[in-house]
Amino acid sequence: MSLLHPPISLQRQPSRRCRRTRGTVVVTVLLSWWLSACGSTVSRAATGDAQIERVLFAMGTDLHLLVTAADRATALNASEVVVRAIEATEARLSTWREDSELSRLNRTPLGQPFELSAPTARDLARALELARITDGAFDPTVGALIEAWDLRGNGRVPSDDELGAALARTGFEHLELNGNWITRHADVQLDAGAFGKGAGLDAALLALADTDAVHARINLGGQIALLGSTRQDIEIAHPLDRPTPAAVLSIDHGSVATTGNSERSVQVDGTRIGHVLDPRTGRPARDFGSSTVVAASALDADALATAAFVLGPASPMFETRGDRVLWILATNGTDSSAVHTSNLTGHVRLLKEHADQVPPDGDTAGGIPRSTN
Repeated sequence: MSLLHPPISLQRQPSRRCRRTRGTVVVTVLLSWWLSACGSTVSRAATGDAQIERVLFAMGTDLHLLVTAADRATALNASEVVVRAIEATEARLSTWREDSELSRLNRTPLGQPFELSAPTARDLARALELARITDGAFDPTVGALIEAWDLRGNGRVPSDDELGAALARTGFEHLELNGNWITRHADVQLDAGAFGKGAGLDAALLALADTDAVHARINLGGQIALLGSTRQDIEIAHPLDRPTPAAVLSIDHGSVATTGNSERSVQVDGTRIGHVLDPRTGRPARDFGSSTVVAASALDADALATAAFVLGPASPMFETRGDRVLWILATNGTDSSAVHTSNLTGHVRLLKEHADQVPPDGDTAGGIPRSTN
Protein backbone atom coordinates (compact mmCIF):
# COMPACT_ATOMS: atom_id res chain seq x y z
CA MET A 1 0.00 0.00 0.00
CA SER A 2 1.10 3.53 -0.64
CA LEU A 3 2.48 5.71 2.12
CA LEU A 4 1.50 8.82 0.23
CA HIS A 5 -1.09 10.07 -2.21
CA PRO A 6 0.99 10.23 -5.41
CA PRO A 7 0.65 13.46 -7.38
CA ILE A 8 0.18 13.56 -11.11
CA SER A 9 3.13 12.07 -12.96
CA LEU A 10 5.50 14.65 -14.36
CA GLN A 11 6.94 12.32 -17.00
CA ARG A 12 5.65 10.30 -19.89
CA GLN A 13 5.97 6.56 -19.53
CA PRO A 14 9.14 5.05 -21.04
CA SER A 15 8.80 3.80 -24.59
CA ARG A 16 8.62 0.03 -25.22
CA ARG A 17 12.25 -0.23 -26.24
CA CYS A 18 13.22 1.50 -23.01
CA ARG A 19 10.95 -0.57 -20.75
CA ARG A 20 12.37 -1.14 -17.26
CA THR A 21 11.73 -3.88 -14.76
CA ARG A 22 9.48 -2.79 -11.89
CA GLY A 23 9.86 -3.93 -8.33
CA THR A 24 13.56 -4.67 -8.66
CA VAL A 25 16.72 -2.62 -8.80
CA VAL A 26 18.17 -2.10 -12.26
CA VAL A 27 21.66 -0.64 -12.47
CA THR A 28 23.04 0.42 -15.83
CA VAL A 29 25.89 2.57 -17.10
CA LEU A 30 24.06 4.81 -19.53
CA LEU A 31 25.52 6.25 -22.70
CA SER A 32 24.24 9.70 -23.56
CA TRP A 33 22.88 8.53 -26.91
CA TRP A 34 20.79 5.89 -25.13
CA LEU A 35 19.30 8.55 -22.88
CA SER A 36 18.41 10.67 -25.89
CA ALA A 37 16.73 7.72 -27.58
CA CYS A 38 14.53 7.18 -24.51
CA GLY A 39 13.43 10.80 -24.41
CA SER A 40 15.21 11.72 -21.18
CA THR A 41 15.57 15.42 -20.49
CA VAL A 42 18.86 14.92 -18.66
CA SER A 43 21.69 16.71 -20.41
CA ARG A 44 24.47 14.64 -21.94
CA ALA A 45 27.21 13.68 -19.55
CA ALA A 46 30.64 15.08 -20.11
CA THR A 47 33.13 12.77 -21.80
CA GLY A 48 34.30 10.14 -19.34
CA ASP A 49 31.39 10.64 -16.91
CA ALA A 50 29.17 7.71 -16.01
CA GLN A 51 25.41 7.82 -15.46
CA ILE A 52 23.68 5.24 -13.33
CA GLU A 53 19.98 4.58 -13.73
CA ARG A 54 17.95 2.74 -11.09
CA VAL A 55 14.24 1.98 -11.08
CA LEU A 56 12.73 0.48 -7.95
CA PHE A 57 9.80 0.70 -5.54
CA ALA A 58 9.91 2.98 -2.50
CA MET A 59 7.35 4.80 -0.35
CA GLY A 60 4.59 2.88 -2.10
CA THR A 61 5.46 4.24 -5.53
CA ASP A 62 8.09 4.19 -8.30
CA LEU A 63 11.51 5.64 -7.59
CA HIS A 64 13.51 6.50 -10.70
CA LEU A 65 17.09 7.71 -10.29
CA LEU A 66 19.60 9.14 -12.74
CA VAL A 67 22.96 9.90 -11.13
CA THR A 68 26.05 11.26 -12.86
CA ALA A 69 29.58 11.09 -11.46
CA ALA A 70 33.17 10.85 -12.70
CA ASP A 71 33.08 7.05 -12.78
CA ARG A 72 30.66 4.17 -12.45
CA ALA A 73 31.61 3.20 -8.89
CA THR A 74 31.09 6.75 -7.60
CA ALA A 75 27.74 7.10 -9.37
CA LEU A 76 26.57 3.72 -8.11
CA ASN A 77 27.55 4.58 -4.54
CA ALA A 78 25.71 7.91 -4.79
CA SER A 79 22.58 6.17 -6.06
CA GLU A 80 22.70 3.79 -3.09
CA VAL A 81 22.92 6.80 -0.76
CA VAL A 82 19.67 8.09 -2.29
CA VAL A 83 17.90 4.77 -1.80
CA ARG A 84 18.99 4.47 1.82
CA ALA A 85 17.90 8.05 2.62
CA ILE A 86 14.43 7.52 1.15
CA GLU A 87 14.01 4.16 2.88
CA ALA A 88 14.99 5.76 6.20
CA THR A 89 12.40 8.50 5.66
CA GLU A 90 9.69 5.95 4.97
CA ALA A 91 10.63 4.08 8.15
CA ARG A 92 10.16 7.32 10.10
CA LEU A 93 7.01 8.71 8.50
CA SER A 94 4.91 5.87 7.09
CA THR A 95 1.62 5.45 8.93
CA TRP A 96 1.30 2.08 7.20
CA ARG A 97 4.06 0.90 9.54
CA GLU A 98 3.07 0.39 13.17
CA ASP A 99 6.63 1.03 14.38
CA SER A 100 7.21 4.33 12.56
CA GLU A 101 7.62 7.53 14.55
CA LEU A 102 4.36 9.00 13.23
CA SER A 103 2.41 5.84 14.08
CA ARG A 104 3.84 5.77 17.60
CA LEU A 105 3.16 9.48 18.02
CA ASN A 106 -0.45 8.97 16.92
CA ARG A 107 -0.85 6.40 19.72
CA THR A 108 0.79 8.51 22.43
CA PRO A 109 -1.61 9.57 25.22
CA LEU A 110 -2.83 13.16 25.02
CA GLY A 111 -0.69 15.62 26.93
CA GLN A 112 2.29 13.26 27.08
CA PRO A 113 5.42 14.58 25.32
CA PHE A 114 6.88 12.28 22.66
CA GLU A 115 10.55 12.47 21.66
CA LEU A 116 11.22 12.67 17.93
CA SER A 117 14.41 11.90 16.07
CA ALA A 118 16.21 14.99 14.80
CA PRO A 119 15.16 14.44 11.14
CA THR A 120 11.50 13.93 12.05
CA ALA A 121 11.51 16.94 14.37
CA ARG A 122 12.93 19.01 11.51
CA ASP A 123 10.34 17.71 9.03
CA LEU A 124 7.42 18.31 11.38
CA ALA A 125 8.66 21.77 12.35
CA ARG A 126 8.61 22.78 8.69
CA ALA A 127 5.28 21.07 8.06
CA LEU A 128 3.69 22.94 10.97
CA GLU A 129 5.19 26.22 9.75
CA LEU A 130 3.73 25.62 6.27
CA ALA A 131 0.36 24.84 7.85
CA ARG A 132 0.48 28.22 9.59
CA ILE A 133 1.63 30.00 6.42
CA THR A 134 -1.24 28.53 4.40
CA ASP A 135 -3.84 29.10 7.15
CA GLY A 136 -4.49 25.37 7.29
CA ALA A 137 -5.00 24.74 3.56
CA PHE A 138 -2.15 22.30 4.08
CA ASP A 139 -2.34 20.46 7.38
CA PRO A 140 -0.39 17.34 8.39
CA THR A 141 -3.12 16.30 10.89
CA VAL A 142 -5.71 15.06 8.36
CA GLY A 143 -5.58 11.39 9.36
CA ALA A 144 -9.05 11.42 10.96
CA LEU A 145 -10.56 13.01 7.83
CA ILE A 146 -8.89 10.44 5.57
CA GLU A 147 -10.42 7.73 7.76
CA ALA A 148 -13.85 9.38 7.73
CA TRP A 149 -13.93 9.40 3.92
CA ASP A 150 -12.22 5.95 3.77
CA LEU A 151 -9.84 7.30 1.15
CA ARG A 152 -7.47 4.38 1.64
CA GLY A 153 -10.29 1.92 1.12
CA ASN A 154 -13.40 1.87 -1.05
CA GLY A 155 -14.48 5.37 -0.09
CA ARG A 156 -17.60 6.56 1.70
CA VAL A 157 -19.48 9.78 2.40
CA PRO A 158 -19.49 10.50 6.15
CA SER A 159 -22.56 11.85 7.88
CA ASP A 160 -22.51 15.41 9.19
CA ASP A 161 -21.95 14.09 12.71
CA GLU A 162 -19.09 11.86 11.57
CA LEU A 163 -17.51 14.72 9.68
CA GLY A 164 -17.84 17.00 12.69
CA ALA A 165 -16.16 14.43 14.90
CA ALA A 166 -13.29 14.05 12.42
CA LEU A 167 -12.87 17.82 12.19
CA ALA A 168 -12.62 17.98 15.99
CA ARG A 169 -9.61 15.66 15.65
CA THR A 170 -8.00 17.81 12.96
CA GLY A 171 -5.87 20.91 13.32
CA PHE A 172 -2.16 21.64 13.49
CA GLU A 173 -2.80 24.04 16.38
CA HIS A 174 -3.38 21.01 18.63
CA LEU A 175 0.30 20.07 18.35
CA GLU A 176 3.01 21.61 20.52
CA LEU A 177 6.58 21.16 19.28
CA ASN A 178 9.50 22.11 21.49
CA GLY A 179 12.81 21.08 20.00
CA ASN A 180 12.64 17.30 19.55
CA TRP A 181 9.63 16.91 21.85
CA ILE A 182 6.06 17.05 20.54
CA THR A 183 2.79 16.89 22.44
CA ARG A 184 -0.73 16.22 21.16
CA HIS A 185 -3.37 18.24 22.98
CA ALA A 186 -6.21 16.64 21.01
CA ASP A 187 -6.53 13.26 19.33
CA VAL A 188 -5.17 14.49 15.99
CA GLN A 189 -3.73 11.87 13.65
CA LEU A 190 -0.70 12.89 11.64
CA ASP A 191 -0.44 11.71 8.05
CA ALA A 192 2.54 12.27 5.74
CA GLY A 193 0.48 12.12 2.56
CA ALA A 194 1.16 15.73 1.59
CA PHE A 195 4.74 16.11 2.76
CA GLY A 196 6.38 12.70 3.16
CA LYS A 197 7.68 12.30 -0.37
CA GLY A 198 9.13 15.78 -0.22
CA ALA A 199 10.81 14.94 3.07
CA GLY A 200 12.29 11.83 1.47
CA LEU A 201 13.63 13.78 -1.49
CA ASP A 202 15.14 16.43 0.78
CA ALA A 203 16.85 13.68 2.79
CA ALA A 204 18.19 12.19 -0.45
CA LEU A 205 19.59 15.52 -1.67
CA LEU A 206 21.16 16.19 1.72
CA ALA A 207 22.85 12.79 1.65
CA LEU A 208 23.97 13.29 -1.96
CA ALA A 209 25.79 16.47 -0.93
CA ASP A 210 28.30 14.28 0.90
CA THR A 211 29.06 12.24 -2.22
CA ASP A 212 30.98 13.11 -5.38
CA ALA A 213 27.90 12.99 -7.60
CA VAL A 214 27.89 15.76 -10.21
CA HIS A 215 24.23 15.68 -11.20
CA ALA A 216 21.16 13.73 -10.11
CA ARG A 217 17.52 13.59 -11.05
CA ILE A 218 15.24 11.80 -8.58
CA ASN A 219 11.64 11.07 -9.55
CA LEU A 220 9.63 9.74 -6.61
CA GLY A 221 6.08 8.98 -7.69
CA GLY A 222 6.00 12.01 -9.98
CA GLN A 223 7.72 14.51 -7.70
CA ILE A 224 11.13 15.44 -9.06
CA ALA A 225 14.21 16.76 -7.27
CA LEU A 226 17.43 17.87 -8.95
CA LEU A 227 21.05 17.97 -7.86
CA GLY A 228 23.35 20.21 -9.88
CA SER A 229 22.49 23.10 -12.15
CA THR A 230 21.61 21.40 -15.44
CA ARG A 231 18.56 23.06 -16.98
CA GLN A 232 15.78 20.56 -17.61
CA ASP A 233 12.29 20.51 -19.08
CA ILE A 234 9.71 18.85 -16.84
CA GLU A 235 6.45 17.76 -18.46
CA ILE A 236 3.26 18.38 -16.48
CA ALA A 237 0.52 15.88 -17.28
CA HIS A 238 -2.95 16.95 -18.32
CA PRO A 239 -5.21 16.61 -15.23
CA LEU A 240 -7.84 14.59 -17.13
CA ASP A 241 -5.63 12.83 -19.68
CA ARG A 242 -2.48 11.59 -17.98
CA PRO A 243 -0.64 10.34 -21.09
CA THR A 244 -0.92 13.83 -22.61
CA PRO A 245 1.42 16.55 -21.32
CA ALA A 246 -0.34 19.87 -20.82
CA ALA A 247 2.68 22.07 -20.13
CA VAL A 248 6.45 22.08 -19.79
CA LEU A 249 8.32 23.69 -16.91
CA SER A 250 11.95 24.65 -17.41
CA ILE A 251 14.01 24.58 -14.19
CA ASP A 252 17.64 24.15 -13.22
CA HIS A 253 17.43 23.28 -9.51
CA GLY A 254 15.07 22.44 -6.70
CA SER A 255 11.99 20.24 -6.74
CA VAL A 256 8.73 20.08 -8.70
CA ALA A 257 5.56 18.65 -7.13
CA THR A 258 2.08 18.37 -8.61
CA THR A 259 -1.24 17.74 -6.87
CA GLY A 260 -4.40 16.61 -8.63
CA ASN A 261 -7.07 13.94 -8.59
CA SER A 262 -6.32 12.11 -11.83
CA GLU A 263 -4.94 9.01 -10.10
CA ARG A 264 -6.30 8.96 -6.59
CA SER A 265 -10.07 9.18 -6.40
CA VAL A 266 -12.89 6.87 -5.39
CA GLN A 267 -16.45 6.37 -6.62
CA VAL A 268 -19.23 6.32 -4.04
CA ASP A 269 -22.79 5.76 -5.32
CA GLY A 270 -21.76 7.09 -8.70
CA THR A 271 -20.10 10.21 -7.28
CA ARG A 272 -16.38 10.75 -7.75
CA ILE A 273 -14.59 11.79 -4.57
CA GLY A 274 -11.15 13.33 -4.93
CA HIS A 275 -8.39 12.41 -2.48
CA VAL A 276 -7.38 16.02 -1.77
CA LEU A 277 -9.30 17.19 1.28
CA ASP A 278 -9.69 20.75 2.51
CA PRO A 279 -8.60 20.44 6.16
CA ARG A 280 -10.61 23.54 7.06
CA THR A 281 -13.98 22.10 5.96
CA GLY A 282 -13.17 18.39 6.05
CA ARG A 283 -14.60 18.00 2.54
CA PRO A 284 -12.90 17.27 -0.80
CA ALA A 285 -11.34 20.35 -2.35
CA ARG A 286 -12.95 21.71 -5.52
CA ASP A 287 -11.43 19.95 -8.52
CA PHE A 288 -10.41 22.44 -11.21
CA GLY A 289 -7.39 20.60 -12.63
CA SER A 290 -3.98 20.47 -10.96
CA SER A 291 -1.46 22.62 -9.14
CA THR A 292 2.31 22.45 -9.52
CA VAL A 293 4.88 24.09 -7.26
CA VAL A 294 8.60 24.63 -7.81
CA ALA A 295 10.63 25.15 -4.64
CA ALA A 296 14.17 24.80 -3.38
CA SER A 297 12.90 22.40 -0.70
CA ALA A 298 11.10 19.27 -1.86
CA LEU A 299 9.03 19.22 1.34
CA ASP A 300 7.92 22.79 0.64
CA ALA A 301 7.02 21.91 -2.95
CA ASP A 302 5.03 18.86 -1.80
CA ALA A 303 3.05 20.67 0.90
CA LEU A 304 2.50 23.89 -1.06
CA ALA A 305 1.23 21.97 -4.10
CA THR A 306 -1.52 20.60 -1.86
CA ALA A 307 -2.28 24.06 -0.45
CA ALA A 308 -2.36 25.53 -3.95
CA PHE A 309 -4.90 22.90 -4.99
CA VAL A 310 -7.07 23.50 -1.92
CA LEU A 311 -6.98 27.30 -2.30
CA GLY A 312 -7.20 27.27 -6.10
CA PRO A 313 -5.87 29.74 -8.66
CA ALA A 314 -7.93 32.61 -7.28
CA SER A 315 -5.79 32.81 -4.14
CA PRO A 316 -3.32 35.74 -4.13
CA MET A 317 -1.26 34.21 -1.30
CA PHE A 318 1.34 32.51 -3.48
CA GLU A 319 2.03 35.57 -5.61
CA THR A 320 2.40 37.67 -2.47
CA ARG A 321 4.81 35.18 -0.90
CA GLY A 322 6.89 34.81 -4.04
CA ASP A 323 6.11 31.10 -4.50
CA ARG A 324 6.41 29.55 -7.95
CA VAL A 325 3.02 27.99 -8.77
CA LEU A 326 1.42 26.75 -11.99
CA TRP A 327 -2.27 25.80 -12.14
CA ILE A 328 -3.53 23.71 -15.06
CA LEU A 329 -7.24 24.36 -15.52
CA ALA A 330 -9.27 21.57 -17.08
CA THR A 331 -12.92 20.69 -16.63
CA ASN A 332 -13.64 18.30 -19.49
CA GLY A 333 -12.03 16.49 -22.40
CA THR A 334 -8.51 17.54 -23.33
CA ASP A 335 -9.11 21.28 -23.20
CA SER A 336 -6.87 23.15 -20.80
CA SER A 337 -5.48 26.54 -19.96
CA ALA A 338 -3.14 27.69 -17.24
CA VAL A 339 -2.36 30.49 -14.86
CA HIS A 340 0.87 30.92 -12.98
CA THR A 341 2.65 33.22 -10.58
CA SER A 342 4.63 35.99 -12.24
CA ASN A 343 8.02 34.56 -11.25
CA LEU A 344 7.40 31.57 -13.55
CA THR A 345 7.12 33.82 -16.58
CA GLY A 346 9.50 32.51 -19.21
CA HIS A 347 9.69 29.10 -17.52
CA VAL A 348 6.29 27.73 -18.63
CA ARG A 349 5.32 26.53 -22.09
CA LEU A 350 1.68 25.49 -22.47
CA LEU A 351 1.44 22.72 -25.04
CA LYS A 352 -2.27 23.05 -25.77
CA GLU A 353 -4.58 25.92 -24.95
CA HIS A 354 -8.18 26.60 -25.92
CA ALA A 355 -9.61 30.09 -25.92
CA ASP A 356 -12.93 28.89 -24.53
CA GLN A 357 -11.33 27.42 -21.42
CA VAL A 358 -10.91 30.18 -18.83
CA PRO A 359 -10.01 30.21 -15.16
CA PRO A 360 -12.95 29.61 -12.81
CA ASP A 361 -12.99 33.23 -11.64
CA GLY A 362 -12.40 34.97 -14.92
CA ASP A 363 -9.39 35.68 -17.14
CA THR A 364 -7.06 36.24 -14.22
CA ALA A 365 -6.71 34.48 -10.91
CA GLY A 366 -5.69 36.49 -7.90
CA GLY A 367 -3.85 38.93 -10.14
CA ILE A 368 -1.93 36.07 -11.78
CA PRO A 369 -1.64 36.28 -15.57
CA ARG A 370 -3.15 33.60 -17.76
CA SER A 371 -0.50 31.59 -19.59
CA THR A 372 -0.30 31.95 -23.35
CA ASN A 373 1.88 30.38 -25.98
